[in-house]
Amino acid sequence: MLENEKELIKRSKKDISAFDKLYEHYFPLINNYVYHRVNDESIRYEIVSNTFYKAMTNLSSFQWLHTCSFSAWLYRIAINEIRQHYRQNQRMAKIENKIVLNQLPIGSEDIAKPDYQRVKQAMLTLKPEEQDLLSLRYFEKKKFQEIAEILNVKEGALKVRMHRILNKLRERLEGENNG
Repeated sequence: MLENEKELIKRSKKDISAFDKLYEHYFPLINNYVYHRVNDESIRYEIVSNTFYKAMTNLSSFQWLHTCSFSAWLYRIAINEIRQHYRQNQRMAKIENKIVLNQLPIGSEDIAKPDYQRVKQAMLTLKPEEQDLLSLRYFEKKKFQEIAEILNVKEGALKVRMHRILNKLRERLEGENNG
């Protein structure tokens, strides 16, 4: 957490140039999260940029609550931006994936892809909400308590859901190996 974050947010509401310190602190975190959710670098930069632009322009509406920290608020904006991107580009992404898969030599899929790429591809078959949970937990290394705050859900329900998502992902990866 940023030192004197509450005071910095208060100052940023009055003087937007104070937002620079918030941006500098949170940019690497949000950029890394979006990196694990979006494959295209230019789209990643656009989403991260939109996230901080929306945070900056809506900063006056942010209220510090015990249920929502500034960090959680930024992640929520990023998640919404990613979901909006995928909704807008869902059809195009399916077409592009078919083209890429058809260009691979037969039988090369398992040998050519490192495990990370296989997992990332299998993750793309999950619902966006499920992808968000896995990314926050394993790529961002967030604790369940932090994820619950970001997504505004109960921690116990989150753990059950994560268990089910991991089972679903495991089945898809095993099906890929057997198929």
